[in-house]
Amino acid sequence: MSSEQKNDQGKSSGRGTEETAAARHRRLVGGLTVALLASWLLMLAPLPFSLLAGVTGLVALVLLFPLIVRSLKADRRGVAVMAIAVGIPATLMVVGISLITAVFYGPMSQMQECRASAITEQALSQCDQQAQESLSSWVTDLVGG
Repeated sequence: MSSEQKNDQGKSSGRGTEETAAARHRRLVGGLTVALLASWLLMLAPLPFSLLAGVTGLVALVLLFPLIVRSLKADRRGVAVMAIAVGIPATLMVVGISLITAVFYGPMSQMQECRASAITEQALSQCDQQAQESLSSWVTDLVGG
């Protein structure tokens, strides 16, 4: 094998590695995008389904870390900075909101049912008032006061 053939072979394998790394990076970004969109849509869903937003938020959080590491290794600092500055807080907020929703599931489901059946503005304000009372009594019972 001549030295030119070895040199060409080395260049093509280097290009293949770069293409594979770029494909992995695209898959990570795509998976992260799908997980974040699913989290957002699930947060808009009614209560039993909105709790699944926490699961998709955790999936997005798990996908963020390899994305950050690979972005730093590939010298894509902009992607890494955006993932750190926006992605991590956003996913933590989704998971936190899901946890709070799970903790206050009873009062929140009552409020959702009441608001769904309310027709007038007065009925909506009454639902809000009942929800506040229900929440305060639920917290009082929870703490034992």
